[in-house]
Amino acid sequence: MSLRSIFLVGALTAPILFGRPSIAEDLFDELLAGRELTSEQAGALERHLTADPQDLNARARLLGYYFGDRRSDRTRQTKHVLWFIRNAPESEVLEWPETEIMPMFDPEGYAEAKEAWLRQLENEPRNAVFLKHAANFFAFTDTALSSELLARGGELDPSNPHWAKERGHLRWLEAHNPSEGSDSDGAALALADFERAYELASASERGTLLDDLAKTAFVAGEMEKARGYAQAMLKAIPDDWNGGNRIHYGNLILGRIALADGDLEEARARLIAAGQTPGSPQLNSFGPDMALAKALFERGEKQTVLRYLEMCLEFWEMGQDELKNWIALIEGGRTPDFTGQLRF
Repeated sequence: MSLRSIFLVGALTAPILFGRPSIAEDLFDELLAGRELTSEQAGALERHLTADPQDLNARARLLGYYFGDRRSDRTRQTKHVLWFIRNAPESEVLEWPETEIMPMFDPEGYAEAKEAWLRQLENEPRNAVFLKHAANFFAFTDTALSSELLARGGELDPSNPHWAKERGHLRWLEAHNPSEGSDSDGAALALADFERAYELASASERGTLLDDLAKTAFVAGEMEKARGYAQAMLKAIPDDWNGGNRIHYGNLILGRIALADGDLEEARARLIAAGQTPGSPQLNSFGPDMALAKALFERGEKQTVLRYLEMCLEFWEMGQDELKNWIALIEGGRTPDFTGQLRF
């Protein structure tokens, strides 16, 4: 799953990784409008660009069209991505999933795009915007290069928390593998990045980092830090898109710490409290975390887990069938497979 999509709702909520990037409103509108184009309208826009290749609105609309039409020839999308990289590398369109080129689907286009980005960075090695957009492009396909570019950006712009935050996301996703065992050393590196970002962030930005801080601290084995960050998540919960995430993950982290401490009653209470979240764009789309539910189920807490799953039906709009299947399996005396929903 794309990093730019993993915590967000489709293409509507993605920073390199988490949160909507600041994109010019008209181009954002064009990207969305492109998904509603007919093939005839797309063809007309292509002809228009032949006469007026600098029309960024038309290109953004076509990117939205080709991104939404996954059955189409991917090279048509690539053509416009390459144009932006070569001619408008400062455009914030390049922060969005519509400008992804995955080598498994278009290896030649990806190679051209990589060469184009490296050329831009060679020409302007101290351009922070270019570094940001190039790091975004390589986040899914060349994490070492992306991490290097983020480090360079941090050296150029040391007071900006963006660089440490996004490098933390890269390191966390490399370290995080619940099905095989997460890498605690990698999580510790991610935690250091997130703590650096937290130090640099404004008061309004810090709340969105608490989730990352708590998860990475837990996996890194820094239990007191994880506890502190989780408790902070549950204080003064904001009435915004992130409030439901804070209720959910703050309680889950405290529940897993309680379970590690042998406090089964507290762990059960925290699972139910996590299920009381009103939801969020991320939870409604990608669903809840099941790590604590799995651990409690393995300890015989069938009724608690069933109650949690029933509560999740209230907000996980895209997972209704899966939740009902898990409920049926448990009621039938079988064990559900929660692997796809283990977030930390």
